[in-house]
Amino acid sequence: MGLDMYLNVRKYVNRIDWDTRDKVESPRFTNIVNTLGIRELLEPEGATGVYVEIPVMYWRKSNAIHNWFVRELADGVDDCRPLELSTDKLRELVVLCEQVLEDHSKAGELLPTGLGFFFGATEYDEYYYGDLMHTADRLRYIVAEAEANSIDYLVYQASW
Repeated sequence: MGLDMYLNVRKYVNRIDWDTRDKVESPRFTNIVNTLGIRELLEPEGATGVYVEIPVMYWRKSNAIHNWFVRELADGVDDCRPLELSTDKLRELVVLCEQVLEDHSKAGELLPTGLGFFFGATEYDEYYYGDLMHTADRLRYIVAEAEANSIDYLVYQASW
């Protein structure tokens, strides 16, 4: 039990390969529906696609990061609902992490810890700074990959 936090990406895969003259089914779409065993559920002539959503980052009891997401994306309401965000927002978080890592005296101002039901420690210690370092490193990579691969959707969600 405690604060578990996830960042997911979602990508849309067209059913039809619109680059071909014959408008055939996309091999990626075919692979997904066959792997999931849902071919029979599809409309035979439908031109829909499928969303693939996967978690790309996980935090455990990183309450300062969680508080930032809640403050920035949910108007301060912490109700565990999915929070959609952009790569620009992730970049903002990276910049804040970098600023605090460069000057520890800014921690309480820029990325304060927060209390919550089993949310973990509130000290500005090696675990806090380790979470920030991990967050900045991983989010830099995620942002670059999301932009390079036209990711349609990013969502943060926590449970506690």
